[in-house]
Amino acid sequence: MLTYAGMWWADDHRFVSWTPESVVTIREAKHAMEFARMPQLPFIARFDVRSYYETIDHGVLLAIVQDAGVPRDIAAVIRQYLTVPDVDNTGRGMVAGGSFSPLLSAIYLGPLDEAMDQLRSGGGIDYIRYADDIAILARTRHLLRKTIARMHAVLYDLRLQVHPGKRFIGRAERGFEFLGFFIHPRRRLVPSSVSMQRLVERSRRLHEQGASQQRLRRYVHNWYMWFTRGLGHLAGRKGSETRYWVYVIRHLNIAYPVHPPP
Repeated sequence: MLTYAGMWWADDHRFVSWTPESVVTIREAKHAMEFARMPQLPFIARFDVRSYYETIDHGVLLAIVQDAGVPRDIAAVIRQYLTVPDVDNTGRGMVAGGSFSPLLSAIYLGPLDEAMDQLRSGGGIDYIRYADDIAILARTRHLLRKTIARMHAVLYDLRLQVHPGKRFIGRAERGFEFLGFFIHPRRRLVPSSVSMQRLVERSRRLHEQGASQQRLRRYVHNWYMWFTRGLGHLAGRKGSETRYWVYVIRHLNIAYPVHPPP
């Protein structure tokens, strides 16, 4: 099971850091997706749940908790955890930074995992989910459509929807973006277009706030460490960290040298 080491919000997006054990699990999963399953499962669909934390339904979650046999005193704590921040009494939503949130968010999508596991047991598909990021691989288009239809049905029961602008359906051989990476069956992992866009946007914000050249370079270094951490030979390192530094300063149209002074 994946475990969060930390979670935070920035620019209306949720970010997490993983425990070392989870980093290994994610790395192995990416390796399986990139080099093992794609040739046999050439069709892929990937989705994000739309406004996941904000749309979690308290009644649905508490019913899932009850069906799981959670003791009443624990269920009462969960109910308070959900309802205390709900000042408008909407019956929906959950805080992103609370210690309970990662566990409850995983439990909430348990019915989806069960439904996908049932389809997977029949062969011909694979299913991977991290938080609210979902990827489905299938042997045929028919199996992919069938699995997607089942996914939508379960999400409807959970009162969730996929994000209309964060989806991809096509052939895995063309590559696809998932969890901040561009995954291709015959290439090493590289940052996704969204990851590169965020790198530039946050670098621009630092620059506009008066960050020094060293401070900006340090941010790019930290971003590069995030990209390569735990991925080993899977990560594409062409040009190394300097490549991304050059990318940033060119997009910011600033005249920093490639190699700043120490």
